[in-house]
Amino acid sequence: MKLIKTASVAVLLLGMGLTTVESVRAQSREQITTSNSYTVAQAVTRANSPLYGSWKLTYSVNGIVYESVLIMNGYTGGMGTTYFDPRLRRTRVISQFMELRSSSQGLILVGSNPVDYHTKRPATDYSPDNFLFSIRPNGRLVAITCDRARQCSDVNVERVRIN
Repeated sequence: MKLIKTASVAVLLLGMGLTTVESVRAQSREQITTSNSYTVAQAVTRANSPLYGSWKLTYSVNGIVYESVLIMNGYTGGMGTTYFDPRLRRTRVISQFMELRSSSQGLILVGSNPVDYHTKRPATDYSPDNFLFSIRPNGRLVAITCDRARQCSDVNVERVRIN
C-alpha cells in the first residue's frame, strides 16, 4: 500500500513539474531523478475523456483542514478552497483554475492562478493545488493532493450537486 502511495505521489509531483515548464496544450516526455536515486520516465498529457461534475474535496496539510469545491466542465474547471490561514489569523477563500491531465497512474488535476476570492487579487502566498485520482484494480479510489511546495495529503472526495 505504501509503495502504491509513494509511486502515486511521485507521478503527481512529476506531472506538476512537466506542466509548469510547458504550455497547457503541450505533450512531453521528461525524466526526473527523485531523492531515492531512481529515474522515473512519465508522459503527462491532456486527458482522453472530459470530466463533468462537482465534488467536495477535503484534505489536510500541517494540521490545517482545507475544504474545496471542484467544478469541472470538460478539460478545465475551477475550484474554491476555504481554510484557516494561521499567519493571517483568519479564514481565507482561494479560487483557482483547474486543468485535467492524464498519466499512467490516473488523472491529474493541475491548479493555477490562485486568487483571493474576497480581494480578487492574486494569492501569491498560496501554492496552487494539484490532485491525482486513480481507481485501483480492486475498485478502490485513490485521491492524493500535492501542491507545488511539495506538501501532500490524502483527499476525501464527495460528489455534490451545485444548483
